[in-house]
Formats: sequence, C-alpha cells, structure tokens
Amino acid sequence: MKIEVLVQGDPDIKPFTKIVHYEKSDELIFYESTQLIKKHLLNNMRLNINEALGLFVAYVITSLNEHKTINEIQKQIPNMLLPHQVMIGVPESLRKLTFTITTDEIKNEPMSIVAPIRIDQYFLHEGKQAT
Repeated sequence: MKIEVLVQGDPDIKPFTKIVHYEKSDELIFYESTQLIKKHLLNNMRLNINEALGLFVAYVITSLNEHKTINEIQKQIPNMLLPHQVMIGVPESLRKLTFTITTDEIKNEPMSIVAPIRIDQYFLHEGKQAT
C-alpha cells in the first residue's frame, strides 16, 4: 500500500508531500510507532506535526485494512485530535490533507480532509474587540 499525503497549511506555509509505503512485513514497526504516539496523548503530551500526521496516516491504513470506505474515513479524521492535544501551529499547518491511496484494489484514489484538527475561534478576530 502506498499513501501519498499532500499537506497544505495557512497561505504562508509552503505545502509538502509525505509518502508512506506500508507492507505487512512493516506491521510491527507501524504498530509500535502508533502506540508511542497514543502514549504521548495519554500522558497529556502535545503532538508535533509529524506525530499528528503519523496518527492520521495510521488511521487511514488501519481503516483500509478493516475495509472501511473512503467516506467513513473522511468523516472520522476531524474527530481524532483537538487543538489542545497538539503543539501551537500544528492545526494551522494541517489545514488540508489530501491522501492519494494506491493498493492492489484501489488505484490512486484521492481523499481530502479540510481542517483535520478543528481550530478554536480566536479571541481577537473580525467583529470582536478586546475589553
């Protein structure tokens, strides 16, 4: 399985692509890496951009192995992480994720998630004034 992720953030952040090749032989390493990220969350540690992205990719791989549909995966990803679980700037750096999935059954199936980490309303924005 090959998963190519185009990561787009705020307009001032240059987009980048991460490519993940997953084979059954890598399953133990994949599982251990995912467990370490989840352990960080359980210990109230904030995730960096690579850990957050790793968690999303792990979810996509696990879901595909469980034969979930692209639509089901798209609906669940925005519920995985909250802004207080990631470092400052991570939600803004991950405004849009576009996964291109290639497997034996799926050929270059794109899946986009806008705002995978919901951004809280800021204290200062149009229409509100500081008191």
